[in-house]
Amino acid sequence: MRPKIVKVCGITRSEDIRICQDAGTDALGFIFHPASPRNLSMEQYERLIAEINFESTCKVAVAVTPDMSRVREFIEAGFDKFQFHFPSGFSLDKIAEWSTLVGRANLWLAPRLSKVDEFCLEYLTFAKSILMDAYTIDAYGGTGKQADWERFKRLRVDHPGYQWILAGGLGPDTLNEAVRQAEPDGIDLNSGLESSPGIKDADKIKAVFNLLSEKF
Repeated sequence: MRPKIVKVCGITRSEDIRICQDAGTDALGFIFHPASPRNLSMEQYERLIAEINFESTCKVAVAVTPDMSRVREFIEAGFDKFQFHFPSGFSLDKIAEWSTLVGRANLWLAPRLSKVDEFCLEYLTFAKSILMDAYTIDAYGGTGKQADWERFKRLRVDHPGYQWILAGGLGPDTLNEAVRQAEPDGIDLNSGLESSPGIKDADKIKAVFNLLSEKF
C-alpha cells in the first residue's frame, strides 16, 4: 500500500519545489542545521518560497535540538509540521516544551538511535509522528545509508495509532523493498533523489513517484 505521507527533504531550490509538487509530493522539508550541506538560513528559505503556492503541500521545518526561540521562529514563518532530530538520552523536558509549543499532532520526533539505544516510549506521549533514519555517529540524516527496517517495523507494529515515517537512503532502487519490508506510514526522501547534496534530480523524483503509483 502507498504510504500516506511522501515527503521530499533537503530542498534548496525553487525549481525542485515545483518538480516535487508536480510529481505529487505531500510534504517538503527545509533544513535549518548548519552542519548539513542542505542548510538554509531563514532569509534563504523566505526567498525560496516567495512565489510558490503551498495550498496542497505541507511545509516541514527540519532542525536538530532547536531552542525555544528557534521553534517560535519556525512557527512565525508559517511551517505546518516540525521535524526535530535529537540524540539518544536528550532531555524529555525539552521535547515536552516542543510538543506544547507546536502541538503534539504537528511534531515529528526523529531520535538518533544506535543499535544499542533503546527507543524511549515516552516519546509517544509528545508526538503523533516518529521518524526513523539511519544511525551515524556524526550526522542526523541525509547520509544515504539504510535505516534498520526490521526495527522500524517492529516498533510500528507494537505501537499502532501513530504515524511511523521511514527515512534513510530511499530512492528509485530501494523504495520498493523498503515499503514492502517496513510497511511505513510515511517515507522521507532526500539524498536518494539527488545529483549532489541539495540538488534534486528530476528524473529520480519522477521515477520514485511512478513507482509509487504503479506498485502501490
